[in-house]
Amino acid sequence: MLNDISLPLGLHLRELQPQDQAFAETLFFSTRVFLYQMPLPKAQVDLLIKQQFILQQASYGASFPLAETFIIHLFAEPIGKLILNNTSDSLHLIDIAFLPSMRSRGYGSSILRALKHLADQARRPVRLAVDQQNTRAKKLYLNLGFALSESSTTHDILLW
Repeated sequence: MLNDISLPLGLHLRELQPQDQAFAETLFFSTRVFLYQMPLPKAQVDLLIKQQFILQQASYGASFPLAETFIIHLFAEPIGKLILNNTSDSLHLIDIAFLPSMRSRGYGSSILRALKHLADQARRPVRLAVDQQNTRAKKLYLNLGFALSESSTTHDILLW
């Protein structure tokens, strides 16, 4: 299904390879910089983030064993990561993240529009969960036509 994805010039997806692990970890660290504000030594925060990375990977693997992970490239440079669980019921966006320097450039919107197009062709919804405190991402999803389906104490489930 994702072989048919149409992205703007320069953007493309490639399945995660073992050699991408360092990039994936660096990307994860870039999403947790707020943790360095804690009154802890940098080494302790580094260890905490590394543990969170390992736990997230294990959780995603256990919860979504058939999910596929893609590295998002802009031309030859890796700029982000996308995790999708493609089922007969929905296209579930598990995670999408970009390097800080690549955020707010429209790349996420382009990928989301392409995923919506693929899901529309397959007559399936796109499903995702967004942290309720991530107002920036939630605003993006709502602006792209996603609607609130349900909420937990920490996350909103959105459908398109």
